[in-house]
Amino acid sequence: MASNRIGLKQTISDGLRESVKVRWNPSKDLTIVVGSYLLLVAVLYTAFNVVTSENVAPYFILYGPVSLLLIGVVLPVVWNTMLRKRPLADTGITRKHALVSLALGGLLGAVTYMGTLAELELPVFDELFPLFMMAITVGLFEAVFFRGWIQLSLDRAFGAIPAVVLGAAFYSLYHIGYGMEAEELLLLFILGITFAIAFRVTKNILVMWPFYTWIGGLYTNLEEGLSIPFESAYGFALVLVSMFMFIGFVLLKLSRDNKRKAP
Repeated sequence: MASNRIGLKQTISDGLRESVKVRWNPSKDLTIVVGSYLLLVAVLYTAFNVVTSENVAPYFILYGPVSLLLIGVVLPVVWNTMLRKRPLADTGITRKHALVSLALGGLLGAVTYMGTLAELELPVFDELFPLFMMAITVGLFEAVFFRGWIQLSLDRAFGAIPAVVLGAAFYSLYHIGYGMEAEELLLLFILGITFAIAFRVTKNILVMWPFYTWIGGLYTNLEEGLSIPFESAYGFALVLVSMFMFIGFVLLKLSRDNKRKAP
């Protein structure tokens, strides 16, 4: 436990020293990142405001497999790792600082839980479980796409502080796709700053997921009285498993490639 505290202190110290560096190094990668972001918002807007949840099958396909899986996870990993030949760590998927990230994420998650879900009377399992599966799947998507993909790309282009602010703005404005209004977007920007700073400490998505970011999303959905069919839990579970399978496939491929290169 003591070594974990020392590791967390050192990691935070290193992150603070790097955070003051500002640079100007926009690249082709940034164009792809912005393009993927605009595509994501367009698809989400289409799903929520054009197709709508009344048309269950096309709505879910656009939201789950297309937005969360393909645009949110597959595209960033394929571009960074398979096309640009970068390590998965450049998408926030790494073993580095894993224990520190989980500890910090657990602490932030506990604080968030005490101020949100702990104050609610939770619904019965059949109503809660599909909302939980949606929240935890969206949470992983947001960790990879907004932290590992967008924020780290902005960090490489402009430095840590601009990346935190711009990353929070990207996170807030993407909720336009869900049909949210200006007041809600401002609150999400502030929340995005918190997420961005927490992620910048370790540059590992484990600080965001599985203990932290999804709690707020679940709380908001419960407070607003959102209800979705129990069967949708299977769909979100399939998307979540597909995310893990794809990342596992990439890890396996990278491991095999490294073994071939080894003398």
